[in-house]
Amino acid sequence: MAIPFFSIDLKLIDLISIIKDILLPYNKKKNENKFKELLQKRYPNRYISLLPSARLGFYLSLKFLLKKNDEVIFSSMSFPLYVKIAKQLDLKIILVDVLEKDLNIDVSKIEEKINKNTKAIIATHLFGYPCEIEKIKNICKKHNLLLIEDCAQSFNSKIKNIETGNFGDVGITSTSLLKIPTTLSGGILISKNKELANKVNEWQEMNLKDNLSLKFKLFIKVILSILNSYPKIYSILSDKIFNFLFKYNPKIYRKILYSGMGVKELKYDPLERPELAKYQITIGISQLNRCDEMNKIRKMHSVFFQETFKKYSNIIVINNHFEDEWNHQYFVILIKKDFAKINKELFKLGVHAMDENVWDCSKYNFDIKNKKEVFPITEMVNGKLLRIQNNSFLNKKNIQEIAQKIINGNNKV
Repeated sequence: MAIPFFSIDLKLIDLISIIKDILLPYNKKKNENKFKELLQKRYPNRYISLLPSARLGFYLSLKFLLKKNDEVIFSSMSFPLYVKIAKQLDLKIILVDVLEKDLNIDVSKIEEKINKNTKAIIATHLFGYPCEIEKIKNICKKHNLLLIEDCAQSFNSKIKNIETGNFGDVGITSTSLLKIPTTLSGGILISKNKELANKVNEWQEMNLKDNLSLKFKLFIKVILSILNSYPKIYSILSDKIFNFLFKYNPKIYRKILYSGMGVKELKYDPLERPELAKYQITIGISQLNRCDEMNKIRKMHSVFFQETFKKYSNIIVINNHFEDEWNHQYFVILIKKDFAKINKELFKLGVHAMDENVWDCSKYNFDIKNKKEVFPITEMVNGKLLRIQNNSFLNKKNIQEIAQKIINGNNKV
């Protein structure tokens, strides 16, 4: 039996909420308000906007808050599409290397990059572990810079009991298929700026039409993704296809796997996804109520993985932290030697983990102001990162199987 790349943690209560929403005449606006009320408890004194994707929130934030030729600082290991969006909006991009311990931006190297044209810092909480956001906030305050938090992977991650997304002028989190909570595609914009929130909401009302074709395509994708969350069903539906592509056509395999990254298209299209459907908001409410429950299970998995892998010198755990702050959604390991061979061996053994070597923004064909600069930590880890399935949907037996097969693959190579 194969373990899929990801699993969407949906329980019977979530599925019932979808069915009820489809069958019963619930008011969409009422559900939106309920969802926002739940989010408001996490983000007090902030304006909340529900979006079809986090990337749209990022695009609109830059579009409305910055102007042509403004300089923006990113971590060298950021979401590549966000860098692409900044360039699309005629902004100048500066990269800063990361810390070895968690691959978040190295705060000690930020101020040397700031000049009179610098207008914003994008603070990414990579793989869910909070960056040193309080220090970054102080730098932004000192230099009068805009602080945008990329919380796409860090929902429910906290610093001193304050959730990420509360520190910046803007916070953007993802509720896509892979995330917890999920709206099965979607995003949330968290803003201190009422004018920005109003502009984002007005833009959506003006531009996001009721596109039935896009909604139908998304619904089919959602159904297939839910089915493929179950290892037994995945083994029947997709395992052999991915095995064939992985072995004989790795380019197509990677294209399929990373199609959601959006870096292959010439330009980001803000109209690529339809507005959130009623059933998506309903599932978001159900998921939000289960967040702590799911986080507790993921933390148990993380502790097990950490204890299991610490004996092996070739396997280094990224985000080696077990405080309550981290949401444990992404469990990433660095394989020091023979990454490709070990990943290939894992595939043979039925563990389809995610190759996370897509984050080095200096390696893309982006017009980056300091592209010729060397980013030592980024270079050291790029090509060696593997995300292990750490979803609360998987049971203890699944997790033990994943760990053992990683060890077997490592030992065999």
